[in-house]
Amino acid sequence: MAISLVLIGIFFFGGFVEGTEGTSLAEPLITETILRWAYILLVITLVAVLGFMLMSMFSSVKALKRTGIILGVAAVLIFISYQLADDTVLNLIQYSGPDNVPKTLKIVDTALIFTYILGITAVVSILYTAIANIFK
Repeated sequence: MAISLVLIGIFFFGGFVEGTEGTSLAEPLITETILRWAYILLVITLVAVLGFMLMSMFSSVKALKRTGIILGVAAVLIFISYQLADDTVLNLIQYSGPDNVPKTLKIVDTALIFTYILGITAVVSILYTAIANIFK
């Protein structure tokens, strides 16, 4: 936490890259460093979450079965999202970068559709729970 606070302080108050200062595109000096720190924290978090999940999953057969069902449902939803995804190359003005290719567009569209499905499922679950609790 202390490292994060120091990096954030340097990020906001440590000056800007020469040539970008005073413009609308001013770039802090340690942008790359803080991004790498964020990646390191993400990896640490993922390892901790997966480690605790595996420990609890193998502690009981019921938890193992539940995890298998969740992974199966997630795989089916990702497959459905992939089938619905579009890979049509976009006609973008003033962009000729490497990301406007069918493969990348298909993956991004799959992720967006999967996110929409999970979001809608969450809202429906919340509404169902609220309505079900009224009638109990």
